[in-house]
Amino acid sequence: MYRMLPAMSAELSQPLGPVLKTVPTSLRESQCVVTVGDRTTLAVAESGCEPHLAIVDFKTHRHQQLSADERQALARICADRVLRVRNPAGGVTRELWDAVASTAEQRTRTRIEVDGEEDLATLAVLALCPDDSQVLYGQPGEGLVHLTLGPELRQRARTFLDRMKEN
Repeated sequence: MYRMLPAMSAELSQPLGPVLKTVPTSLRESQCVVTVGDRTTLAVAESGCEPHLAIVDFKTHRHQQLSADERQALARICADRVLRVRNPAGGVTRELWDAVASTAEQRTRTRIEVDGEEDLATLAVLALCPDDSQVLYGQPGEGLVHLTLGPELRQRARTFLDRMKEN
């Protein structure tokens, strides 16, 4: 559905918000917590807050497989509903988009397991999830990016998506 243009790579690698070293304790009071990425999802769950929506691909840094223990831990997170989708690196497929859309307004904890890469799933989350959602994703080598979704972030995500090549 959407494919990142090579010229957007550097821009999309910049964090969309503050980068934290630890998971904020305030997440426990949030109505909707969304995590994108395996390590981020594990860190949020280990802090005592189970996400409402977790998007994972069972790898880190695109190719490094998780340990068996980490895979088992992820399999226990958001286990009420599990959706499996395909999504290539640098893109957002209709499958991924529809999976995020189908869970964005629900109260059922959902894990979306991506066959491929979840690197741009944050854009779908920002475009589709409700305002005031707490969105966390990993910034390689730096920490966790923590966003509170609102109209400005939603518009920023839509601007990125509008610039991407639609398939």
